[in-house]
Amino acid sequence: MKNNYLGYTSGTVTGVVGEGTAEQLLPESYIYYNVDIRTADKKNFQAVVDDINKELNIHELDTSYNIVYLNALGISYTANSEDTHDKGFSFMTVAGILVGSLILLAAGLVIYNILKISVSKRIKGYGTLRAIGGEKGQLYQIVVIEVILLCLIGLPIGMFLGFLSARGILEAATSLVSPELFLVQDASELKTLIAENSSLNGTLLVLSGAITLAFALFAALPAARSAARVSPIMAMSGTNLKIRRRKRKTKKIHNFEAYYARLNLKRNKGRTAITILSLVMSITVFIALQGFSALLNAASDLQDNHLGDYQITNESIGLTVDDLNTLRKNEAVQSVAAIQFSLYEQNENGLLDEISLEFQLKPGETFQVVGLNDEYWNYFMGDQLSGEQLGQLKSGNACIVRNPIPMSYGEDVLEFTNIEAGESICVAGMELDVLKTLDGYDGYLGIGNGGFTNGVQVIVDDAIYEHLTGKNTYSEFLPTLNEGADRKNFDTFIEAFCDRTPGTTFLSYEETDQQLKESFAQIQMLAWGLILFVGLIGILNIINTVYTNIHTRVTEIGMQRAIGMSVGSLYKTFLWEGAYYGIIASVIGSVLGYVCTIFIEAAMSDTIQLVAIPVLPIFEATLLAVGACLLATAIPLRKISKMSIVDSIETVE
Repeated sequence: MKNNYLGYTSGTVTGVVGEGTAEQLLPESYIYYNVDIRTADKKNFQAVVDDINKELNIHELDTSYNIVYLNALGISYTANSEDTHDKGFSFMTVAGILVGSLILLAAGLVIYNILKISVSKRIKGYGTLRAIGGEKGQLYQIVVIEVILLCLIGLPIGMFLGFLSARGILEAATSLVSPELFLVQDASELKTLIAENSSLNGTLLVLSGAITLAFALFAALPAARSAARVSPIMAMSGTNLKIRRRKRKTKKIHNFEAYYARLNLKRNKGRTAITILSLVMSITVFIALQGFSALLNAASDLQDNHLGDYQITNESIGLTVDDLNTLRKNEAVQSVAAIQFSLYEQNENGLLDEISLEFQLKPGETFQVVGLNDEYWNYFMGDQLSGEQLGQLKSGNACIVRNPIPMSYGEDVLEFTNIEAGESICVAGMELDVLKTLDGYDGYLGIGNGGFTNGVQVIVDDAIYEHLTGKNTYSEFLPTLNEGADRKNFDTFIEAFCDRTPGTTFLSYEETDQQLKESFAQIQMLAWGLILFVGLIGILNIINTVYTNIHTRVTEIGMQRAIGMSVGSLYKTFLWEGAYYGIIASVIGSVLGYVCTIFIEAAMSDTIQLVAIPVLPIFEATLLAVGACLLATAIPLRKISKMSIVDSIETVE
């Protein structure tokens, strides 16, 4: 046994006894079991719970559900909660479907472009097959079998990489929450649970393979149709262009290379559109996934939600003003926010024994008095109150009131206390003006991990807290350290500081913040891996298109150089062409990416509305797109530019 003085100050002692001891020592009315269960059959979850309740005669109000866990698994259940009946429009589902569809579409466009280019490069071969008796159906089969062979190689690799990625994302995401949420004791048990339930699902593998194969075949149909419609004579002659003359207005060409590049884009509008579209998909996914990764960044949100670098708590005898001054004098400490807290419950007559009020609380409500020092006020409501109002608070003439949350029984809302801003209330014989009222859970002031207690909460300056409650102690200190402070030395100081007062505990936010940062870094790494993968799809399309454009126009390039076009002008023409691809795709992709960002933000707020334009992701995507297009153009062009004019003209395409 270890000495614990908490019992002397709070009047209670917690003990752990063997099985059956409580039944022997306590009356039956005192015995209450709290059991956590996890059913083996997820499909019949509610039926199993109902059978247990019926067999053991458990009232439905004594049954609580792990809503977050059940919703995450998609398990149907019944509970008297608004969350359980929320079957509304899911923006998160829409955002996920949008991103998934874009990835599939981008991959399908790559397949389409590759096969289309492959068919165009082998057009003479298809013409020869048609000339010697090949049927259209056989040419269809050639292209389809080519796709199937590619899928047979790529599908197993993709499934394996997808399994590893999904498991990594799951482990990173679950590390952000308490293991108790999943009915396990610690992180190691949670990893074991994930491993046990991470076996490859044959049905899902077959379904994903079938979707991928169907999408690939669908993308290959235009190329197969093009191959089947090849005219033997035109294909074997090496040309299938139909030259159309159009009336054009005479106008001055300011930049010949840029003008010529625009003409080149119009040569094969279908190929140009597909290339731009695939790049658009990559840019859109890039912006959307950045939004997704930001949505999962719980680390930054939690850092913003806690005050100070440490939490020092004493819920029993409290901490004195001398303790506060001792903490402030430490050279590592920049500031200390302090909070005082007293909670009063109604007696059998509906009155409060230790404090007087001139208004009557409603049944079941508690009364809470909270005192804040200057540092805590600046954090809590510094940007919501004027200087005059803060002066009123600190002079002891005003307060902030948090009204209780209305309770419902069925469809009826029970009566509750409601105080409005502008009113005056009398607490412990002291008249206080209500400057502002708060409602709901957000910003609830509590101590340690005590959680939320419903009731009327009167928030005042610590200067008048003692007058209202008769207490001059603080319940919690939240020190913020100077930048670069030695945390190891401060941890030693805090341990000694807490040992001076029985029942004092401390928590370092540095460790929790670091764990959250590491978890988010893992998620971000996986997201960037997916971004790079999708980006690679778009770059492959650019390389394929540009490479084909250049190598199918070697003779034309030779003729242009023969009539006087310089190597520099040749480079400029194709670089302009690549720049046009990148610029057009960036504009369209940025708009679509912003639309996806709106749905992603709506998934978090459950409200679809315009959000801040993701300028940095759009700028990054534009730079990468234009850079990739220019690079994909410059590399193959370098080889062509070194060919002699005669060799270029004589090259058989």
